[in-house]
Amino acid sequence: MDEALLRYPDVLAYLRQLARDPGFGRVQYVTDLGGTLRAAVVGRARARLAIVEALGFVPPEFDVVLVVGPERSLSAALARMPANRAHALALPTSPGRLRRAIDEALLAVEAILQSRVANKLVDVGLALNRERDPRRVLELIVRHARAITGADAGSIYVVEGEGATLRFRVAHNDSVAADLRDHTLPVSDASVVGACVRSGHIINLEDMYSETGRSALGRTFVHDRSFDERFGYQTRSLLTVPMRAPEGQVIGAVQLINAKEGREPLTSPGDFNRRTRPFSAADERVCLALATQGAVALENANLYAEVQALFEGFVRASVTAIEQRDPTTSGHSQRVADLTVALAEAVDAAGGPLADVKFSSEELREIEVAGLLHDFGKVGVREHVLVKAKKLFEWELTLVEERLDHLRTAARLRLAERELVALRTGDIDVEAARRAFTAELLQIERWREVVRRANEPALLAGAVESEIHEVAAARSSTPDRELRILDDAHLTALLVARGSLTEHERSEVQNHVRHTFEFLRQIPWGQRLKRVPEIAGMHHEYLDGSGYPRGAAAAAIPIQARMMTIADIFDALTAADRPYKKAVPVDKALDILHAEADAGKLDHVVLEVFVQARVYDRIDLSGGRK
Repeated sequence: MDEALLRYPDVLAYLRQLARDPGFGRVQYVTDLGGTLRAAVVGRARARLAIVEALGFVPPEFDVVLVVGPERSLSAALARMPANRAHALALPTSPGRLRRAIDEALLAVEAILQSRVANKLVDVGLALNRERDPRRVLELIVRHARAITGADAGSIYVVEGEGATLRFRVAHNDSVAADLRDHTLPVSDASVVGACVRSGHIINLEDMYSETGRSALGRTFVHDRSFDERFGYQTRSLLTVPMRAPEGQVIGAVQLINAKEGREPLTSPGDFNRRTRPFSAADERVCLALATQGAVALENANLYAEVQALFEGFVRASVTAIEQRDPTTSGHSQRVADLTVALAEAVDAAGGPLADVKFSSEELREIEVAGLLHDFGKVGVREHVLVKAKKLFEWELTLVEERLDHLRTAARLRLAERELVALRTGDIDVEAARRAFTAELLQIERWREVVRRANEPALLAGAVESEIHEVAAARSSTPDRELRILDDAHLTALLVARGSLTEHERSEVQNHVRHTFEFLRQIPWGQRLKRVPEIAGMHHEYLDGSGYPRGAAAAAIPIQARMMTIADIFDALTAADRPYKKAVPVDKALDILHAEADAGKLDHVVLEVFVQARVYDRIDLSGGRK
């Protein structure tokens, strides 16, 4: 019968015997400065069991503690220990009972660790599901894989170049600082990670500095120690796990280095000898689960990035299509988007009446997209109306000019006929006929000048309006018909008081906003951008109900559209790229905006933020972007 263990030193002595068995686990002893043993920690895989004397020293790091001592002191000792993490064994006891108590405590540790790992995997899954940035996905995988397995270092390689190259994307190391982000290597059996990706199998190497455990997949790997020598490091245990996408292909690999005891860095050769351990089968399973979760999350993140890039391309292509139909407004959509987003940021930071108005990053993105596409409906406006710079279209002005030229030709023919009759009969006063011809030519050229002046989109002067009616009333008769210089449509266009568009054409152009809404609402924008059609489709609505296309009341106009209206008007006034008008100076443009606000059209409060924050400084008023 084994001799009973009476005191705590007897327990430590028995532990020394148990530690001779490789299957028992690792035993570490905690001593004071004088070398006296104070506690022991049994390590098995990731489990750490502290075996302490009742009311004695307790190590700072453990999963479960086994308290041994006289029964009379156990109650007080347990009261000092963490709840649900303390076991007790009264002394004296037999070696067999101590061994069973240790095994039961280690089983409890394993249960706790498994619960922690399960909870951690759930947390990781939730975190990865929320993450959209591919690099952040990789960072999460490495961080959690290291935390669960106790790895000193970890990295992720991602397959690139049609599967021929691995790029070092993320690396963490507690003990050395090294930036290897630009490091690449081929997918081949020449490296552990390359062999892992090629085979799709886990490679778990126990000690790269010994001959044992250095073979996997039926072959031996030679460790390249250049990194270790450069940074004074030792790569001992190495676990490499493939990242397999749902479709089955390996898209990368997670590599963990040096499973270790404790959280402190490995700083000396002794640390690498004493504190590193091989990665266990449990570590393999955990890392594989993380790598699989990560592969799915990475594929989703990459797919999301592709969709985002596709969406960005669609938006940019749409803006290009709009501006190619009307090159005179090139850059307008981008400037309106920039101004509106900058105004939204200023409103977000404003106090007073706008203190409760806040915009998330997603809402700012929604505003930006609406700004970029606010003129999308111009694709539904006839191009010659859209780009009409003057009151008459070019072919209309050409027709009028040809009619005036015809009048000149007719006058010349009449003069020639009179001169011929005078030669034959002498009945006609040739000089009088020539004076009449000259007067007629001057009249024709005056009419030509009147038409040209009236054709400009500037404010129509009263004198010019009267003269246009005179031109419209002029007739030229021929044997078979009566010729008019101006048709009714020409007269209507030339009598436009301001700008270049007739009422019908203006209505057609204004309908671009209706087209914008109708076109954009056909697109499944999703939850984050669902208001893009509404915001873009209301940027010409006024608070007094005089806007278009709906004549919406103030309550129906969202603040995003109110901000865009101010941005749109400001850019239209100050743009330097319009060939048919001069750019309005900023102070004059602001005066116009204030006048519109005073008339009840624009939001006074939002306009004040626009002015006070100098939002217009965000764009280059020469027509480009800052």
